[in-house]
Amino acid sequence: MKKIITSAALILVSALAVAQDNYTVKMNMKIEGLPPEYAGFGEQEMVNYVKGEKYKNEISSMMLTSITAFDGKKLTSVTEQMGNKSGYTATKEELEAAEKTEKAEAKPKIEYTTEKKTIAGYECTKAILTSVDKNKKEHKVTVWATEKIKHEPKRKTGGKGMSLDFGDLKGYPLEIEMNESQQGMDMKIMITASEVSTAAIDDSVFNVNTEGYKMMTYKEMEEKMKAMKEAK
Repeated sequence: MKKIITSAALILVSALAVAQDNYTVKMNMKIEGLPPEYAGFGEQEMVNYVKGEKYKNEISSMMLTSITAFDGKKLTSVTEQMGNKSGYTATKEELEAAEKTEKAEAKPKIEYTTEKKTIAGYECTKAILTSVDKNKKEHKVTVWATEKIKHEPKRKTGGKGMSLDFGDLKGYPLEIEMNESQQGMDMKIMITASEVSTAAIDDSVFNVNTEGYKMMTYKEMEEKMKAMKEAK
């Protein structure tokens, strides 16, 4: 379950980390199809900050809080879930090295429609993104994007499979809808912006308090993720 939540949060980080110089975006995420014991994850609030190459994503729900921030030199990620507090750090060099070891994947096919709607005060156009994974399985993501906010190729946030590739999408996605199947659950994930601000952001916003968290190095985090994958 934590993997599902973390992946959804990082979708937003990968998108917002390449926006224009100064943005704060508030978003709501809803996940349909969760079993009753995970209902507390079903509705979440997000706040995303971007200042040049610096970015921060905050996510909160009844059962989880998570912060991922990059201050220009180091990425810090912390999560508290049902009393368990853990996190990891990664240097800019480690993130760049991880990116180089990843195999290049084909960019998603993008189909633009003529449908439009306004989200958080911005006119958006609907587009369908289609990608094929290594198992030849097709995945479709529906986005509503605005060209009033700049969008560039994605920035890595810490390793393979940890962000969504928007390819050559024209404009910035303010709404994202996709279906996901994990652990025998068929889920629908909807992420929608509720507010966009261009007010100045102080550099202190990108500092993360790690007191009380069991922190790992980036290498230790990778080894833990690998062990969890092999255990399945």
